[in-house]
Amino acid sequence: MIRRAEEEIYITDRIAYLRLQKTGSSHVLRALKMVCPGRQGEMHGRLPESILHSDRVIAASVRNPWDWYVSVWAYGCDGKGVLFDRLTEPRKLLGHGYRSSILTGVSNLLYELCRSRRIWRETYSDSSSPALFRRWLQALLDPEKSRVLGEAYCNSSLSRFSGFYTYRYCHLFHSTVEHLYDGTIHNQETLREAEARFNIIQHMLRMEKLTDGILELLKKAGIAIDRETTKKIMEMNRTNPSSRLRDTSIYYDHQTTELVREREALIVEKYGYRSPEIEAQ
Repeated sequence: MIRRAEEEIYITDRIAYLRLQKTGSSHVLRALKMVCPGRQGEMHGRLPESILHSDRVIAASVRNPWDWYVSVWAYGCDGKGVLFDRLTEPRKLLGHGYRSSILTGVSNLLYELCRSRRIWRETYSDSSSPALFRRWLQALLDPEKSRVLGEAYCNSSLSRFSGFYTYRYCHLFHSTVEHLYDGTIHNQETLREAEARFNIIQHMLRMEKLTDGILELLKKAGIAIDRETTKKIMEMNRTNPSSRLRDTSIYYDHQTTELVREREALIVEKYGYRSPEIEAQ
């Protein structure tokens, strides 16, 4: 079974909110639970047609890619997150796909036995170190290392030209995923075409303006709230903060800045995100 990071959904009578890790989703979930009771569960396959074609507003949140990578890394430095577990966990002998294919299972086992955890553990050792972050980021965005990230990323053509963030984004927010693996997407242009065709999100919140996005979502869904509830939402503290330094620019140099710009071009261009301002090194 392929483990994916917080691929969850929160469903109410008016809203279906898809959670993408480290985009403020826990904060949004707290606010929604305060206002509109619903049910929370894991995503098993695609979003059901009964929800896709209902009157619910399908919502999600997105974050500046440069900030997203720092947050995911720092979360791992705190010993948290599916990606951290996957990159640093002890070797395992089971769960490599033996039932579906002996050859695939053996191949996966050999890869599991040979891959190094030490390098990854070192990069997670200090959340205040720009040098360790850059080592981690360059390894994470290296197409040759896509297999170690799991989630079938290495099986997707996106792994050759797009980053892990874009892959998770497309896997969760597209109505189907076949195009991520059948070779029809082979560059940023064909990826943009697929995004326009398959993205199901009707209301995208931005982490940088999360409170405004929550209030706009409730209004769009026709959910009225009183002044007291509005005040509570506006005064909510940050959820699941990591131990990272707050200034994202500290972690980047010119090389890693451009690496994220290139690999996360879909999200950068679609949402108009800007890179951190890097001082002369």
